Amino acid sequence: MKLPKIDFEKYNYPLRTLLLGNSDTWQAMSAVIEDLTQKQFAYQYTQIKQRSIAQMLDHAMDTQYGFYTKKLVMGEDLPPNLYKKPVKTVREAQKRIAETFQKTVELWEKLTPEDFQKEIQTEWGQVLTGELALFQSITHTHYHVSEICFLRGLGGFPTMAMG
Repeated sequence: MKLPKIDFEKYNYPLRTLLLGNSDTWQAMSAVIEDLTQKQFAYQYTQIKQRSIAQMLDHAMDTQYGFYTKKLVMGEDLPPNLYKKPVKTVREAQKRIAETFQKTVELWEKLTPEDFQKEIQTEWGQVLTGELALFQSITHTHYHVSEICFLRGLGGFPTMAMG
């Protein structure tokens, strides 16, 4: 699965850097689920209460698009989940990754230099800039890539996607 093509050269810092990082992260997410069966994609480790691989993916998309971008950086109300129904298959997930990535790029392209520099105070007391909030959205998503790698190992279906 490939993400929509981006001409990174047309962007300046910080948007170019954020888009490059986000592209790498979502490519990694797509790769780490690429070979999963439907049963593996729905896998949850029984000894720890946590999300399934599919639920982690839905969470990562909603959090980057909704929480970090729309709510924190753009100052809007937290939107509902992007998709009404949970993702069921890897192919559907990869389609959603590409769609959500494109929607996120479109939002980020609308941001102004002031949006990147503005100070944001979270409800838990963290103070950060818009740029840092978007960077955290990327690292948050990549955390879930690593979490999926770990969960694959616990389920007995390791991956070489990450090297």
